[in-house]
Amino acid sequence: MSQQSWLDEALRESRTAFVRISSDQRIVDAVGDTRPYLGKSAERLVGRPLEDVHALHVRFGEKITSLLAGGGGGQAASQAFAKGTCQLQGLADGSVVARLSGNLASARDVTDRLADRLPVMVAYVDREACFRFNNQAYVDFVGLSREALYGQPVSSVLDAASYDKIWPKFQRALAGEEVRYEEELALRDGRRIFFKVNYLPDVLDGEVLGFYAIIQDISEYRAMIQLLRDVHTGVNRTDISTRATVDMLLRDALEYLDLDIGIVSRIIGDQYIVHWAASEVAPVAPGDTFPLGATYCRLMLDEEDVFHTVAAGQDARINGHPCYQAFGLESYIGMPLRIDGRVWGTLNFSSACSRRHAFSDVEVELVRLIADAVERVITDDAAIQRIRRERDQMADRAMRDYLTGLPNRPFLEQHVDALTQVSGDSREVFSVAVLDIDHFKAVNDTYGHQAGDAVIQWLASTVSGCLREGDIVARIGGEEFVVVVRNAVAGEARRVMERIRESAGAGTIRIRDDLQLQITISVGVSEHADGETYAEVFHRADRALYEAKRHGRDRVCMA
Repeated sequence: MSQQSWLDEALRESRTAFVRISSDQRIVDAVGDTRPYLGKSAERLVGRPLEDVHALHVRFGEKITSLLAGGGGGQAASQAFAKGTCQLQGLADGSVVARLSGNLASARDVTDRLADRLPVMVAYVDREACFRFNNQAYVDFVGLSREALYGQPVSSVLDAASYDKIWPKFQRALAGEEVRYEEELALRDGRRIFFKVNYLPDVLDGEVLGFYAIIQDISEYRAMIQLLRDVHTGVNRTDISTRATVDMLLRDALEYLDLDIGIVSRIIGDQYIVHWAASEVAPVAPGDTFPLGATYCRLMLDEEDVFHTVAAGQDARINGHPCYQAFGLESYIGMPLRIDGRVWGTLNFSSACSRRHAFSDVEVELVRLIADAVERVITDDAAIQRIRRERDQMADRAMRDYLTGLPNRPFLEQHVDALTQVSGDSREVFSVAVLDIDHFKAVNDTYGHQAGDAVIQWLASTVSGCLREGDIVARIGGEEFVVVVRNAVAGEARRVMERIRESAGAGTIRIRDDLQLQITISVGVSEHADGETYAEVFHRADRALYEAKRHGRDRVCMA
């Protein structure tokens, strides 16, 4: 509401009018409803000589003339005007203002009631920075009566630093400038409040008499905006973990709601499992489990929406509940979390203390907003975990042989390269063995490639079953396999490979009901030398395999 519209409404409500009379006894200005007193509207009065306005001239002409003759100068007089009152005030420019109203006390009551209906704080501050009026909203906020505030300096309700902060704004308003600002100020009682303020100068004939201060407490609004920003930022951050994101959301909400415990629970059957928790006062931690029926969340799930109370002990829905009997939580607000349309768990905030005020519609909506954010975080986290599993599976498949599931050549090369990274006295001694199936081409040519695949799969399983802990076998192509024998010199590796050769030769491979095969393998072994690459140690073992073939197969040779 602008200053002018506010004043116009105040004048209408109070049935007050003002008429200014110049030194040559001519009406130069009129505001308010003048018709009940002077028989003419304010617009029709302006420009008329005083003697044309019979009611004013007859009753007060002499006093007005006296004030005009005295040069105005701030002199004042008042007199009954029929059933009302006329106040005359001489101004410094030599003119006189006549204030026409009903009973002045009644007029003030009407004006006060008008201001008291405003949802914001209103104060009138004079040129000495003292209060001359405070509406009911201001009185309620400060906690002092109108009488206690009247005539007191504004500095009496603000701490020194805050008053110093706004004093330059006072000066601008008293210079005739409309001033708007938002500022955090500290009151004498210790409260720190964010205010949105508008100063409207009160100007008469070019002179600023004071200013109206229109004041709003926007602390809750600013806290809500900050919470909304934090929610938006939190759910879109990629530089922190899911746990850190939810913890931030819970703590921001606790501060805004003025509660002590924030929990995201997982509901599985009849179990209430704390999934994430934030609290400085309660020993609640992820993994804590309670029977669902012993929690307020059971009541909330029954309502399927936001469920809240600020005085559980007086709430018939709750005061007999096992959770209240066990924990005495007076304040609670929570709602279900749904993933893919099904209840996943709950979001809830609580405290053993009763809140001063019931949860507002804004706070209920904010809980819904935070629940939406937590649901998104949970959904995104599940999607990320699924993508990671799929990525790992794809990476694993890229390192695995499609037929046997054994590591393939790229995996083998990385594994051996990792073993060769440590050199010197602390290097790990290992050996590499290369083996293949004797006369494998004949198996494919005689029985077909399906039989050949069955033989390769059987051998892969047999070799794997004979390895020591830490050893690996990889298929590098066709019927050829490589075994890395860790912590083994050539002699020990040979004994391992002899055991594998004997197991392979003693086994029987069932191809189909009427076909069983037996195979033998040939093996070449090479001990890794310090500084050798995988290719070099493999090449020596492959030469040893060739020697095993050349000397009759079904044997182990060393490079």
